[in-house]
Amino acid sequence: MKKRLIPVLLLFCMMNASYGWCDDNTPITLADAQKRVQSEFDLLDAGLKRAAVQLGVLGLTGDAARKALVELCGGFSYAVDCSTVDPDGKMLTIEPVAYRRFEGTDISGQEQVKRMMQGQKPVFSSVFVSVEGFDAVDVEYPVTTGDGKFLGSVSLIFRPEKFLGDIIRPLVEGIPMDICAMETGGRTLYDADTQQVGQNLFSSPLFRPYPSLIELGRQIVRDPSGAGKYTFPDRTTKAAVTKNAYWRTVSMYGTDWRLVGIHVEPKNAEQQALPVKARNPDRPLESLAGSKVLIKALERGDRRSVMKLFRKFHKDNPGIYAIQWIDKKGINRFGYPVENSLKNYDFRSGRSQSDPELLKAVQEKKPAVFEFPLFEGNQGIFTLMPAFSGERYLGMVYVIVIK
Repeated sequence: MKKRLIPVLLLFCMMNASYGWCDDNTPITLADAQKRVQSEFDLLDAGLKRAAVQLGVLGLTGDAARKALVELCGGFSYAVDCSTVDPDGKMLTIEPVAYRRFEGTDISGQEQVKRMMQGQKPVFSSVFVSVEGFDAVDVEYPVTTGDGKFLGSVSLIFRPEKFLGDIIRPLVEGIPMDICAMETGGRTLYDADTQQVGQNLFSSPLFRPYPSLIELGRQIVRDPSGAGKYTFPDRTTKAAVTKNAYWRTVSMYGTDWRLVGIHVEPKNAEQQALPVKARNPDRPLESLAGSKVLIKALERGDRRSVMKLFRKFHKDNPGIYAIQWIDKKGINRFGYPVENSLKNYDFRSGRSQSDPELLKAVQEKKPAVFEFPLFEGNQGIFTLMPAFSGERYLGMVYVIVIK
């Protein structure tokens, strides 16, 4: 690659300080998930507060109270039902209509209801089995009259896996990491592997054969943020693999949830740290991008053959984190190793601040070098090389080296 052809763009951490990219190697996807969950908590708090003010004027029963509950529940896609609860812990009014049959139920024995009635302050429960018959989280806000008389509370219950899944699934689609969530007591709130949802890390037989996971779990409970490694079966292959974990905390009304970003470590991960020629991979990459064998495989969409060539390139150039292919439309089709590569990721989606710059490079069809944070953590240096079949443009072949 001739250096005079390389447009260089360095995106400094100071531009992205609000995402927490500068102080450590926190995955940007985890930072984004933390921000979005916390923002949703803030919206939920505002919605409950607004309903509580209305009910303080309207009372806890009657058509006007029902209308306020319908409005509250309708504002949150994950809400199952909303209710008013009197000071004795009895559910007075419930919406939507499918759950009205539980009106009059005494829930005074529930832990979060006890806290609400004793402290008369907002509460956010741990997961419990609701009277409606499913594992739920209950968020309650005190209702008082204008002169300060305590009337009871307004409650909204939801399934945590629905709440979290709606936020997390779109964030991790196509990228080489997962995000799970757990209570500080060890219960799994959300995981891409649905078998783990509801399991307790410290007591479930599912986790007992993996002491490194349990030990890391204790650290996750103890520290609001951090990073570590553990061994556990891969979700796809079921083989035991080493996984890197980063975690952050979200909170509401004094209750903490841990969000954990997980990235499978490739078997040959030690190659990625070697200070060898891969630190300047432009020449071998130029040769690969011009290879007739690779060009023909890309034209055919022959993933197997392309991956075979990528695997050899990765082996021959120690120190490379990943080698990947973006087609001419701006879709990252695949790469090697798969644990470090995007899959059918569309750079037109703008999910990362780096997407527009990488998409622009693809459209310009010229060699380029960039520095960006990776979705799964760390700062990467991207070297892009266009691939042509004659005059037909096939997209960009690129390598990432960890800075």
